[in-house]
Amino acid sequence: MGYAKYFSGLLCTIVFSALLAQPLHAQNSYEGEYGSWLVLCGTTKLHEDWSIPTTGIIRHHHMLDRYGFFFFSTGATYRISKASSFTSGFALLNSNSYPEPNDVITTNQFWIYGEYTLKFKFNDNSIVHRLRLENRRLVNTENPEVNNRIRYRLQFTRPIYKDIYFKAFDEAFLNLKGNAFNQNRIFVGVGRHITPNLKVDIGYFNRKFRNSNEDMIRLSLSFNIDLTQNDLAQNSD
Repeated sequence: MGYAKYFSGLLCTIVFSALLAQPLHAQNSYEGEYGSWLVLCGTTKLHEDWSIPTTGIIRHHHMLDRYGFFFFSTGATYRISKASSFTSGFALLNSNSYPEPNDVITTNQFWIYGEYTLKFKFNDNSIVHRLRLENRRLVNTENPEVNNRIRYRLQFTRPIYKDIYFKAFDEAFLNLKGNAFNQNRIFVGVGRHITPNLKVDIGYFNRKFRNSNEDMIRLSLSFNIDLTQNDLAQNSD
């Protein structure tokens, strides 16, 4: 119980401190209006200790009106213990930026990443630490830029009523070269377990950069598929 109060208090302090530090308006008016962040993610279990994670994200700057980016990632996850795992994989990103209303710049990126995840549970509450290292590079360009960064996310989940839960996380991004601060992400919302292997959550999502600030509604659908439960040998003629 003491750990639950400590971690929930720590996360709330981080989240609300960061929220109070945000400017009321982004410096780039074309990208700063309320947008949407749609996520479809899941895990396909292949073996007792091995699984495939998949994530797809579509970002719009004006609530499904102005395309921001499409992101896809996958890889392989090895379960080290009941509480920890390691994942390595790749990601693709196609994005549009709008320096002016009628000016669109499109870029494509290829990422390689590795991450370590550590989970704690207490009194039905959950704390998840995730540390990720990313190598990102522009593709289809004469001068491909490479950026290495590290990410740390602290996530807290707490049941509210029956299948409904509260969820919040704070994630800091740090560049390994040049200016250290890359961005910070905050999410506060609620979710529901539709089935034991399917859940949805929605809430306020903020991305803070050095010179801009983005406010969004984040909607996420998460699934789990366990292929180890399929026993075809028991099928009768």
